[in-house]
Amino acid sequence: VLFSVGFYGIGMYWPETLPAKGVTVPIPLGASDAQSITSLARSGVLPYPRLFHLAWALAGRPAMQAGLYEFRGSVNQEQVLHRLIAGQSTPLNLLIVPGWRLQDVVREIRDSAPYLNRRDLPQEEGVATRLAHLGIGAEGSAEGWLFPDSYRYVPGTTALSVLRRAYVRMQHELQALWAGRAPGLPLHDPYQALILASIVQKEGAPPAEQAHIAAVFLNRLRHGMPLQSDPTVIYALGGRYAGLLTAQEMRVDSPYNTYLHAGLPPTPIAMPGFTSLMAVLHPADSTDLYFIAQGDEYHYSESYAQHLKQIRRYLQHAGGAVQ
Repeated sequence: VLFSVGFYGIGMYWPETLPAKGVTVPIPLGASDAQSITSLARSGVLPYPRLFHLAWALAGRPAMQAGLYEFRGSVNQEQVLHRLIAGQSTPLNLLIVPGWRLQDVVREIRDSAPYLNRRDLPQEEGVATRLAHLGIGAEGSAEGWLFPDSYRYVPGTTALSVLRRAYVRMQHELQALWAGRAPGLPLHDPYQALILASIVQKEGAPPAEQAHIAAVFLNRLRHGMPLQSDPTVIYALGGRYAGLLTAQEMRVDSPYNTYLHAGLPPTPIAMPGFTSLMAVLHPADSTDLYFIAQGDEYHYSESYAQHLKQIRRYLQHAGGAVQ
């Protein structure tokens, strides 16, 4: 009631509406009500900020919410205050895509999230280690620890706080899946599951194939065979990778090169999505040790002899992936 009375009492002193076409006003997290009114006035939304402030005071000084506010066409001054009190702002979301590396997330923040506070965000170089020191990640690295999803925020939110939410979400999902995992997996802890899920994710297979691909990798671990996954070599090369692996690059000396080293790499190589995590912890019932892919077609083999036949049959031209 006070809200309406306040505007009714002074409404005669200003125009009922104000043309405000295409005006976008960010009200950052932590801004005072006075600062919010000043921002609206400077953007041309409030023609008489002192009268607006008086109306707000007569309404009981209700709190204004942080957010990105867009005003188009004629805007009623009472509606302006109502929107800020109700927090009716434009949604802002940070999207983390399955298969992204940590450097991709940092680049997305820097290039496509201008309303996030990036002051304490480390640079891309060494970011995985430094974020781990800030409590985002485990085992000395933040790589792989951000759960792919869309994360809502308002202007002024720190990038680190959003990344912490993604990290906590990954911890929750991983622990829940690990608790209900299939029996007999050759994995010692949830972190190993996260590492393998990142490899399955980066293989780029459709969701329907991921459980079978996970089974192949798990079977190789059981037999002490190298995983021989191209994405791990690409991760090892980093910025040196030009889009096509050469014979020399396949021999890169790195603990991430799963052609040279048996077992899992030291850390995840990307952010695995829920489907990849599920595939690793609930793999297909299979004894296969090899697979080949050509387009969307996947073919699996239990022996190397069968695998060679598949290669001759299905990889007669370039573009197939071999495991």
